[in-house]
Amino acid sequence: MHHDLHSFVPLWWFAAVQALGLVSAWFARVHQGTHRQGAFHGMFFLLLAAVGVTTLAMALTSPAGSLVTGTTLAVMVLTTVWDFHGGKKALAR
Repeated sequence: MHHDLHSFVPLWWFAAVQALGLVSAWFARVHQGTHRQGAFHGMFFLLLAAVGVTTLAMALTSPAGSLVTGTTLAVMVLTTVWDFHGGKKALAR
C-alpha cells in the first residue's frame, strides 16, 4: 500500500527533523553531567519520537527516504549511548 504523504507534509519537514534529531543527540551527549542535561535529554526524546514517526511515514512513501530516516534514528541512539571513553571514565569512579 503506497500513500502520498507529500501532499500534506512538505519535504523540508523531513529534512528539518533529521537535522534537528542529530543535533539534539549531540547536545544530549555533550551536556551529560551538566545542569542543562535534563533539558537536552527532554529535547532528545521529543525529537527521537519525531524521527521515529517520520521514519514510519517515509516507509509508506519512499524506501530511500525510510533508509535515510532509519539511519538518522540509529545514529541518534548510538550517539547518546556509545562509550567514547572506552570505559575508562567509569573505571575511574
